[in-house]
Amino acid sequence: MAKKYTRKGHKTRSAGRFGVRYGRKVRKLVANIEERMRQDYKCPKCGLMTIRRTDTGIWNCKKCDHTFTGGTYVPQTSMGLAVTRSVKKAMETDIFIEDLEPDTDEMELEPATEGFTANE
Repeated sequence: MAKKYTRKGHKTRSAGRFGVRYGRKVRKLVANIEERMRQDYKCPKCGLMTIRRTDTGIWNCKKCDHTFTGGTYVPQTSMGLAVTRSVKKAMETDIFIEDLEPDTDEMELEPATEGFTANE
């Protein structure tokens, strides 16, 4: 037997405003996106769950008024996190390589004259 929904709009969630239009799958996708968009997110600056979307891709913390850009529906997208990780890793390896390479300014360069004669 099918589950009965007693509350109006429980099945359709925020996409109930579309009525029977656009199909079940599209309405479900819209409802999922809007739920993710409207939930609270953690502020990267103050750490509180007070992030709200102001415009498309613009996110603002209500507590510390920190504004930053992010994804259209979520503050940090999966691609954004991957790019951040790769840039961080590249920066760490770049610093590591700089530490391994000797500085030419500190080394005294002497001409290699031992064992070499001009007549040969």
